[in-house]
Amino acid sequence: MAGRYKKEGICDINVTNLVDVTMVLLIIFILVAPMIEQGIDLRLPEASPSKIEADKNSVTVSISKYGQVFLNSERVEMDAFSERMQNLKETNPTVSVVVRGDEDVKYGRIVGVLDAIRTAGITKLDMATRGKE
Repeated sequence: MAGRYKKEGICDINVTNLVDVTMVLLIIFILVAPMIEQGIDLRLPEASPSKIEADKNSVTVSISKYGQVFLNSERVEMDAFSERMQNLKETNPTVSVVVRGDEDVKYGRIVGVLDAIRTAGITKLDMATRGKE
């Protein structure tokens, strides 16, 4: 009789461990996601809204309230900024620039950036602002 009993396998799947791992991954994602976003903290000045047509030849120059200059999302020292603008104009004669400046940045810094862009020979220039609230 002992040989006649069949061993039965367990048909249930224990998902408790899977749920635990999933919850830990979800918590890690929630905590890390805001840190992954790498943006430039700017508060644009208010102005009447108008749409800027950005194309593939467009480059964004951002100036933070501390006077730091960014070309797209890469920080550039002011000495190297003029060279980078010259190189952009040489490689792409139809390049356009969108300048995003924080409303608290010193006016002299913006003038320096605009002067470097003008000296490079870039004539297509837009100033980014935010709409009035």
